[in-house]
Amino acid sequence: MVVHTRSVHIAASDDRVYLTLVDPACLPGYFPPVTEARAVAQGSWEIVVGAGASAARALVTLDTDGPATRIDWAVHGIPHRGTVVVRGGPSEVDSIVTVSVDDDEDPPDLDAELAQTHDAGDFGGSHGRTALPVDALTGAAEHRPATGDLLERALDHLRAYVESRADSH
Repeated sequence: MVVHTRSVHIAASDDRVYLTLVDPACLPGYFPPVTEARAVAQGSWEIVVGAGASAARALVTLDTDGPATRIDWAVHGIPHRGTVVVRGGPSEVDSIVTVSVDDDEDPPDLDAELAQTHDAGDFGGSHGRTALPVDALTGAAEHRPATGDLLERALDHLRAYVESRADSH
């Protein structure tokens, strides 16, 4: 079992970031593989990845009963589960989001995976523009990005989404 952890610094309050993350209906806005999210029960969401005949559906459970800074999540039927923690950043209008994912798989190269752990906000590439293909979660395993890389790309998209929404308000 390997737990992958990545963090990102976001120029928005921790309350704004947390409220975005506890609303899975926002997922398609910042996580391109997800094309639809709908509530099916208290704390449970049907998430659709992709579109048309190749769309994959999953039931995701969010547990927000803990402190108002933590979200525990699980995807039913597969071993992916994790935690998202939102905490205040260096100022009252900054936050740091840390995501941990237990994918129940060993990475092909544990040293390479550990080397990809970055400090908050230390991602390469263009802000919010590192490609995250729709088939990143459903494509053949040998063509999917490594879990750590997927987390980095997803956090970069989250940062761009939240910051652009904060700028428009």
